[in-house]
Amino acid sequence: MKHVAICSACNQTYLFGGAVALVSAVLHAPRDAHCRVYLLDGGIGDDSWRKLEQTLASLGRSCELIRLRPDLKYFDGFPKIYGSSVMTYARLALPEMITEDRVLYVDADLLVQADWEALWAMSLDGAVIAAATDVLTKTLGGEQLNLEKFNLDANAPYFQAGFFIMDLNKWRDLEISGKTMTYLRENPEHCHYCDQSALNVVLHDCWKMLPRGWNTPGYWADQQVEGSSLCDPVLHFNGPLKPWYYGMHTSPSARIFYSYLDRTAWKGWRPSGFRFACKMVKYRIGQLFNALRGLLRRG
Repeated sequence: MKHVAICSACNQTYLFGGAVALVSAVLHAPRDAHCRVYLLDGGIGDDSWRKLEQTLASLGRSCELIRLRPDLKYFDGFPKIYGSSVMTYARLALPEMITEDRVLYVDADLLVQADWEALWAMSLDGAVIAAATDVLTKTLGGEQLNLEKFNLDANAPYFQAGFFIMDLNKWRDLEISGKTMTYLRENPEHCHYCDQSALNVVLHDCWKMLPRGWNTPGYWADQQVEGSSLCDPVLHFNGPLKPWYYGMHTSPSARIFYSYLDRTAWKGWRPSGFRFACKMVKYRIGQLFNALRGLLRRG
């Protein structure tokens, strides 16, 4: 039996998002393929890991879940956004942790709604990755990249790095991870979107464009912005507001998210106002404690 490789990166905070991303990717994988599912683990509890294993085993597809534990300390000091952790950089460790030739990478905050067999089978025509254009940034000039230093065309297209096919052999040969981390260290003020920013510089001339629907923001689909649709192949809940947060769970795209979550071991889970209030109180107490500790140190 042939196989396909799927990868994501997740911690306990993004557990529901990661579960939905993997379940939806497996359900829409080539029907006759065995799925090797690699998950870069940034701190998932053992009980949650067992539930992920149970979930994938229950889908009726041939698949295995493989746990990868990258050394996240290697990414300390890299730029962060939206209060994110260094998990956004974990995929840079992937090419040296597995021996696959090709992998489908999916962020832990999106869902796949369409068969991706054709994407897996297609030629990348010498490119390192195949990805969709970012519908917000659109061009390299749409972000504060260091265009002059790298002699980049401001009008060149800019890709969204939440969903893409990777040619891992070419990635390794061109030392993409190393070049990306060098950019991040040397140009932190030009990394508004973390490793996505750096990857757009490093891969500016060696990526293949997928149709836009393969990376549609969920809130765009809700409002059908510029022809986007809830039926697009990939709905991406990018940005700080996730469907597993209270208040963000009732939109049309969030309802689709929960239809996939209900295929997991967390079937029926929904965010509650009480839990949200408790988290906010805990957060505020933490802020107050840190402020008091700072005052005591200065005193």
